[in-house]
Amino acid sequence: MLEKASEYLGTEPSYEKTVKSTVYDDRHVEAERDAADRQQPVGLAPSTVWRWLSWLGGMPATLRAAWNLIRQKEPNATLHRQPWAVSPRKYRSQKRHDTLIAAMQLLAVDRVCAGLFGAGIFPRYAISQGFS
Repeated sequence: MLEKASEYLGTEPSYEKTVKSTVYDDRHVEAERDAADRQQPVGLAPSTVWRWLSWLGGMPATLRAAWNLIRQKEPNATLHRQPWAVSPRKYRSQKRHDTLIAAMQLLAVDRVCAGLFGAGIFPRYAISQGFS
């Protein structure tokens, strides 16, 4: 999930192109299904990427707490000074823009925490912060 969210934010592809290469095996043994249908892999709905991003972008307390941990461990960290930009093609409203920026920041903080502490903030740290 984090990888696909990062891929969408860091590149130009649309939601559809981001999930196009992601398939899961949805084969069920059901008598009424045709044998050919059972062999077809099923992919994610394009809206899944937005749901992931809106979930990530909706955790300001987790972002602040993780940022504070980074500053405590590495006082010279400059992550909070980084320019955060999302392609204008990826949003139409200011609210969506803000959500995407917050998701981008949380993904960056996760990578920095992985480097500093040997583990990212998901799932344990984010859970302890109440996913807020």
